Amino acid sequence: MALSGSAQSRRSSERLASLAKRQALRPAAFVRRFRLDSELAAGADPRSRPTLALRAEQLVRPRYRRRLATSVERLVRQVDADRGYWFSAAIPFLHDQVAEARETLLAIVEALRTGETVQPRGVAMVAQLLMDPETSPLYVDSVRGALQLKAHAALECMLGERHTWFEVGSDGHR
Repeated sequence: MALSGSAQSRRSSERLASLAKRQALRPAAFVRRFRLDSELAAGADPRSRPTLALRAEQLVRPRYRRRLATSVERLVRQVDADRGYWFSAAIPFLHDQVAEARETLLAIVEALRTGETVQPRGVAMVAQLLMDPETSPLYVDSVRGALQLKAHAALECMLGERHTWFEVGSDGHR
C-alpha cells in the first residue's frame, strides 16, 4: 500500500527533525564523552537520555572500535617487545599488569575487530581502562591481576550473553 503524499511528507519531515535533534546533541556528547563513557561503563541505560544514547551509538561504530582495538594491541606489542619506555611522551603504564592480562586484552582486540554486535557498556569499560590515568589499573599501581579482572569484565560486558569466555591457563585448563 502506497503512502499518500501528505503521509510521505509527514514522515520525511519527522526524519529531518529527528536528524536535526541528533546533530544538535553531537557537541554536548563530544564535550561530555568521558563522563558519558563513565556512566555507560557503570551500567547506565543508554535509552535514559538522548546524549547517552548518542554516545552509546558512537562507541559501537566500526571506526571507533578499530581505533580502540589498535590502542589495546599497541599496549600488548610494547610489552611483548620489551623496549625501554622511559623516554616516551605517553603516560607510562604498568607493564606487568599488561603482561598478566595479555590474553584477555587480545580477546578484546578480536571482539572489537569482528563484525559482531558488541554492547556499548563493555566498549566504554575498555575505553576507561585506556583513558583514565587516575583510576585505571593500567596506570595506577594496584593489586596484582587488577587489570586482568577489569579487562575480563569489560570483555564479558562487550559480548553480552552470547558468549561464554574464559581464560585458559598455560597448562591448558581453566
